Amino acid sequence: MESISSKYASPTRQSRVAIGIILIKFIRFTLRSFWPLVLSLFIGRKAGNSFEEVIGYVALGIAALNLLGSVLTYFRFYFHIEGGAFIIDKGVLKKTKTNIPFERIQTINLQQNLLHQMFGVVSLEIDTAGAKKSELTIDALRKEDAEALRKYILEEREQLVDKTSQESAQVTTAEREEEVEETILSLSITDLFKVGVSQNHLKSMAILFAFVFSTLNELTDDVEDLVREQLSGFEEYVVTNSWIVFLGSVIIVAIIAFLYSLINTVLKNFELKLSTRKRGLKLVRGLFNREEISINRSKVQTISWSDNPLRKAFKMFTLEIEQASSAQADQLKAKIKIPGCYHQQVKHVVQMVFPFDISSEHEKHRVSHLLRYRLWLTVSLLPALVVILPAYYFWNPNALWLLLWIPTSLLAIELYYRKRSFELTAEMLRNNKGTFGNTHEIIQLYKVQAVIIKQSWYQRRKNLATVELSTAAGDISIPFIAMEKAEALENYVLYKVESSTEKWM
Repeated sequence: MESISSKYASPTRQSRVAIGIILIKFIRFTLRSFWPLVLSLFIGRKAGNSFEEVIGYVALGIAALNLLGSVLTYFRFYFHIEGGAFIIDKGVLKKTKTNIPFERIQTINLQQNLLHQMFGVVSLEIDTAGAKKSELTIDALRKEDAEALRKYILEEREQLVDKTSQESAQVTTAEREEEVEETILSLSITDLFKVGVSQNHLKSMAILFAFVFSTLNELTDDVEDLVREQLSGFEEYVVTNSWIVFLGSVIIVAIIAFLYSLINTVLKNFELKLSTRKRGLKLVRGLFNREEISINRSKVQTISWSDNPLRKAFKMFTLEIEQASSAQADQLKAKIKIPGCYHQQVKHVVQMVFPFDISSEHEKHRVSHLLRYRLWLTVSLLPALVVILPAYYFWNPNALWLLLWIPTSLLAIELYYRKRSFELTAEMLRNNKGTFGNTHEIIQLYKVQAVIIKQSWYQRRKNLATVELSTAAGDISIPFIAMEKAEALENYVLYKVESSTEKWM
C-alpha cells in the first residue's frame, strides 16, 4: 500500500467534488452580500417588468461568475507534503504559496455537510495557534485519505516536538498506532431533547423578530402602515382585547422560537460523541453538517461547565474545553463545546485533562461586598432614573411599569454577588460566577501567561483591585478583591509559572 508521504509528495488536486463545494461557498457569499437584491427580485416587484429583467440579467451574470470562479479555483489549487511541512499553492488572479511546518500545526479538523456525505468526502481544516481563521482548508478529500493524512501529520508533529525528550523517544510508531480511542460521553435523543428544551429561547425570539422586521423593511417603506392596513378590519377587537392579542402574539413567537432552538440543537449535535486518545480529545457531531474537532490535551488552557435554571432541573451542564489560540483569533476553532452532560461526565473529562477532582472542597475566597453596592448603583438605580423619569414626563404614565426593572435587577445582582468567588490550590485556580445559573472555570496555574492588576478610581479609594489571569485561550477575571490579596495572588501565580518544569506548547 502506498504510504501517505509518497502519495502526497508531489502537488495534488482535491476531489472533483470540490468544484460543487466551492460553488456553494460562492453562492452563499453572494446571497449574504446581495440578499436585499434577491428579495426585491422575488418579492418586491415595485418598479415594473423592466426592473425585474435587469435584476434577472444581473443574477444570471453573478451565477456565471460563481461557476467560472469555482472551476478556476479548483484547477489552481494544489497541495503536497515536503520536508516536514504541508504546502499549498493556490490563486486565480493572485498566486500564493503557504508553507506550514508540522510542529506549528495546532489541530486538524474534519467536516462533512450533506453534499460531502453524499459523495463520501470531507473538508479538512488545518489550524495553527496564531491564525485568525483556518490556516489551510481542503474542500473535498476522500474520507479515508483525509483520516490517514491527519494521522500521519499528527504523528510526525509529535515526533518533531518531542524528539528532545528521552521519554518520548522511546515511544515507537507501532505503539502510537495501537492507541485505542475511548468514548468519554455521548448524547442520546433524550439528552438532545433536554438540551433543546433548556436552550436560550430568548435569543431565538430576538433572531426571529429581527428577521421579520428586516424582511418587512425590504418589502415596504412603512412597516407601521402595513400592520395598520392588515389589522384595519379588526380594530374594535384589537382595542378591546389588546392584552389578549399581545399575549397570543408572544405565545406564538415563543412556540416558534422553541421549535427553532430544539430542531437546531438536534441537527447540530446529532450523534454527538466525545472520545479520547493518548494525546488528545475528539468531538464528532452533526446530522446534515457532520464535523470532527480535535484538541491536543496538553494544550488545553481552560475547562468550564455551566448551567441555567432549566438545565439545572435536568441535572445537566454545558461543558467547554479551550486550547491555546491567538487572543484575536476566532476561538470557535480551538474550543470543544458540549451542550449537555451530567456531573459525573464533567468530572471524568476534567480528570482526563487536568489532574483535579472538582468534587473536592477548597477554601472559597469571596469578592468584596462593595461590588454589590457598585452594581446596584451602575446597573439598577442610575439606568432607572435616566430612562424612567424622562419616559414618564414626556410620554406616558404607563412608563412607571419600567420601575419593575429595579427589583428585578437588584435580585439578579444579589444572586451574582453570592456566587462570585474563586478557589486556589497548589496546581489550579477555579473561578465561580453566574446569575440565574452557575459557571465554573478551571485553569492550571503554570499555563498562565500574564497576571494583570487593574484599579478604577473607585477601587483605588477603597483599596480594591481586579485581577486578570491571561492564558493562550483567553482571560479569567476576578473583580473587587482586596489589594493585598490581589498582590498575593499575583506573586503566587507567577511563582508557580516560573518554578514549573511542565511543557504545554
